[in-house]
Amino acid sequence: MSPDRTRGSVPPRKRRIPGELLLGLLIAAAFVLLFYVWGKEMLPRSARGLGGMSLLVGAVALTLAVALFLTEWFRFAGREVRKVRLAARDFLFLCSLALLLFLFAKGVLELARQGAAGLGGFSSAAFVYLIPLPAFAIVVRVLLNSEVAILFTVAASVLSAASAQGRWTALIFLLLAGTAGAARSGRIEDRYRLLWAGVRTAPVCAAAAFALEFAFHGPGGIWWAALFAALNGLAAGPIALAILPIAEYAFGYASDIRYMELAGTGHPLLRRLMLEAPGTFHHSLLVGTLAEAGSAAIHANPLLCRVAALYHDIGKLSKPEYYSENQSQSGNVHDLLTPGMSRIVILSHVKEGVRLAREYRLGDRIVEIISQHHGTSLLYYFLDKAKPMILERRASEEQFRYPGPKPRTREAAIIMLADAAEAASRSLRNPSPGEIGEMVTRIVNRVYLDGQLDECDMTLRDLHAVGKAFGTVLSAVSHSRVEYPEHGAGPVREIQ
Repeated sequence: MSPDRTRGSVPPRKRRIPGELLLGLLIAAAFVLLFYVWGKEMLPRSARGLGGMSLLVGAVALTLAVALFLTEWFRFAGREVRKVRLAARDFLFLCSLALLLFLFAKGVLELARQGAAGLGGFSSAAFVYLIPLPAFAIVVRVLLNSEVAILFTVAASVLSAASAQGRWTALIFLLLAGTAGAARSGRIEDRYRLLWAGVRTAPVCAAAAFALEFAFHGPGGIWWAALFAALNGLAAGPIALAILPIAEYAFGYASDIRYMELAGTGHPLLRRLMLEAPGTFHHSLLVGTLAEAGSAAIHANPLLCRVAALYHDIGKLSKPEYYSENQSQSGNVHDLLTPGMSRIVILSHVKEGVRLAREYRLGDRIVEIISQHHGTSLLYYFLDKAKPMILERRASEEQFRYPGPKPRTREAAIIMLADAAEAASRSLRNPSPGEIGEMVTRIVNRVYLDGQLDECDMTLRDLHAVGKAFGTVLSAVSHSRVEYPEHGAGPVREIQ
């Protein structure tokens, strides 16, 4: 909506500090405090200056440099890397992880070195191989994507290596270990796979530490270095498992593990959908099957598509009888309403669905898909009923459009197409595969020509692959069955 249309229509409100800004200020303050506490080691020139005040100024300056580095690094990636689209929440999440990693690298490692002072056989520098960057890289890969995980690994490696007096050994090891952890944590759908990702990372970490320690410090402490690095890799899974639910709750993310939990029919919303709107529940199951197949065809996220499809129509729980799939043969309630009243009821299910998704903390990606799965498409049935009103200028076509926004991800676009294709397929009686293919093509073309896919990353090749996958699934679902003989005609073998 343009500013001109809203100017003067909204009463002035008292300005409030956004939550993202407040969290950013807290992170910056924490960095300043840590830099100040360890300032004599990290900022020796400032420490020799005017005492504590000079050290505080140095800590603030170092924090500013770190903030500039992180901002420019992720902003550049957001402009130039196709799959990196970081919102303020994502940036603050990554900064929070970097802060935790820095705290561990400086605090815990210092305590470990002091405890190891009385032990022999290895250098205290070997404790650098315990910095748990692989665990943090796994968390970023699971909650965001591989591109962001690699970018975070580079940025966090630089900061953590600085905490270890800028040793080349630490920087190279952290880059390699973080990349290994991220590379082994794709499509984590249960806790066992998350733990297994750490187990698979451990040998890489051990080999890297062995080689680097030998190259930079000689053979004296190579076995301790390899042992610490292997423990780092093995601990990556449990650490990531502990961080994930906290990050999901605090930042509104949802991992594939969370999606698997949401897919179970024991969830309160799905139970309500089964009991109060069984037609919508059945429709959602079929949309999920279609969306999962279409997503797999273009290498999107099939699990997210299936789970989001299960919840995409939960807003219909407020008035289930107003939707055709839940109506009995006795009649259509909309026959008693004006097109304008019907429009208000139907359009409201998107807003109500978003409200329920946030109330039950389904995750921001599912909330976004619910809000986008109709885009700004038309209510064709009620628009046709309202044609006399439009001709008399008592209504307009734009009033019969969903408020949007349009789909902004491939997953949201796939669910929009699957929703429309499943609804259209119910009007076919004993269709052939050719008829189903033609119907799917019409749906895809209509959505494309209406401009609903303008804001998502879908190519024509993707649309063709998704349509073909839909046709295959719908042909299997809509196959005809043989008619059973009448009772008394003798035993018959059921053919499914």
